Amino acid sequence: MKIGLFGGSFNPVHSTHIDVSKAVMDRLGLDRILLIPAGNPYHKGREDMLPCEMRYEMVRLAVENRPGLEVCDIDMGADGPTYTVDTLTEAAARFPHDELFFIMGQDSFETFSLWKDWRKIPELANIVAVSRAEADHGAMARELARIFTGLERTGENVWKIHGGKSIYIIDDLDFAISSTLVREVWENGGDVAQYVPGAVADYIRSHGPELKRFWR
Repeated sequence: MKIGLFGGSFNPVHSTHIDVSKAVMDRLGLDRILLIPAGNPYHKGREDMLPCEMRYEMVRLAVENRPGLEVCDIDMGADGPTYTVDTLTEAAARFPHDELFFIMGQDSFETFSLWKDWRKIPELANIVAVSRAEADHGAMARELARIFTGLERTGENVWKIHGGKSIYIIDDLDFAISSTLVREVWENGGDVAQYVPGAVADYIRSHGPELKRFWR
């Protein structure tokens, strides 16, 4: 089975998260994509970060009745900072017979070589880097060539890493919505229904007093 792993703060999850998940799943023929909300310790000091339980519940609602999309608690119990290499190590232990695909945005990919134990990551999972066409202009491919040696191009925007797995670049997706935009609309009294799945909009409406403790 091919499993995509899409981590993030999801503060909150929004429609672009879902659209990107479905696009990656369709293009790469993945069987499942797990959306993984980051745990609390990683975001210590961010006053606008909702507790992981609330963010997890909104992701659960967002993927409900969407075939192939699931929420995953792999980072929920982290005792300290959550690092991608640790998340993927745990995922490999949970799914030892499956092929893993780690999904990241262009901004993350451009700092990839600064991550903890970053060279181990393509040993644990294939990497899927996504961006808008107007934002990339070949930047991710150039960064890929800079940080890895012995790359073998195996297809259009697909490379094989020597001793590791593959890296896929998908550079034509739509990133029209951000979590920051959703929070700003909500904080200004606007309706977020056009930016988030319906069940998430209902959750936000019904949890106003709790949200006000974090989103101001």
